Amino acid sequence: FVSRGDTTVVDAYLTPLLARYVRALRESLGRRHREARLEFMQSNGGLVAPEAFRACHAVLSGPAGGLVATARIAEDLGRPKLIAFDMGGTSTDVALYDGALPQRFETLVAGVRLQAPMMNIHTVAAGGGSVLAFAGGRLRVGPQSAGSSPGPACYRNGGPLTVTDLQVLLGRIRPEDFPAIFGARGDQSLDAAIVRRQFDALAKPVATETGVATDAERLASGFLDVAIESMTRAIRHVSVQQGHDPADFALCCYGGAAPQHACRVADALGCTEILIHPLAGVLSAWGIGLADRRLMRRK
Repeated sequence: FVSRGDTTVVDAYLTPLLARYVRALRESLGRRHREARLEFMQSNGGLVAPEAFRACHAVLSGPAGGLVATARIAEDLGRPKLIAFDMGGTSTDVALYDGALPQRFETLVAGVRLQAPMMNIHTVAAGGGSVLAFAGGRLRVGPQSAGSSPGPACYRNGGPLTVTDLQVLLGRIRPEDFPAIFGARGDQSLDAAIVRRQFDALAKPVATETGVATDAERLASGFLDVAIESMTRAIRHVSVQQGHDPADFALCCYGGAAPQHACRVADALGCTEILIHPLAGVLSAWGIGLADRRLMRRK
């Protein structure tokens, strides 16, 4: 009764918002929406018509698209055992593909029990925009996120230090390889100088409180260790806790930030193979395009 009640409350709260969005989208298309088939992705990995799209079936719709794409990759490459590792701007979503799409019928999302069919996806707050902080004598990554605005410090919008910034400092993200689309007018490159200044400033209170001499690079490496541990713990949640050895699976990386961390995560899990699809940056969208229409009813 508790899970069904929670599901009803979530549905009553969010479905009107979704319906408003769907209505606005159809109106913006004008007469074209009658010519095109408009469908929406659900958490169970299937598409549904606009009139049947409900909030309780949409909570994990984006990551579900990535899993559909993972299934296609497994089929095309003849590798039935893949770990889906999707790291975006605010979170990391992981799932285990072992020859079939993993489904579950009751899920705890943000402390709310949802009784609805959805992919078995585990999420942690460790994305490219996750904020770095030193509190209580320890380094913390997330759960707060800088979002797309102001974004990481290197975006030149006054944002805080994030996982993306530590990759800039450590040289894994090189400003010269990115277009000049940052700053208030969207015409500047990534700012590596502000990243170093902020890490240097943070290193001083960390050294004072811990009594251990540290510099910007050492501090960034420490934050990276914390982020990697969060990701590997999430993957163990969907593998080891389900009786699977992650070393038996290949790590399928996608999203904007997963390939940057792939080798460290694979080492921690004992994985010997990493797969990065040519469409890794938009793999969830590609998966939504591959999905079939699906409507599930239970009595």
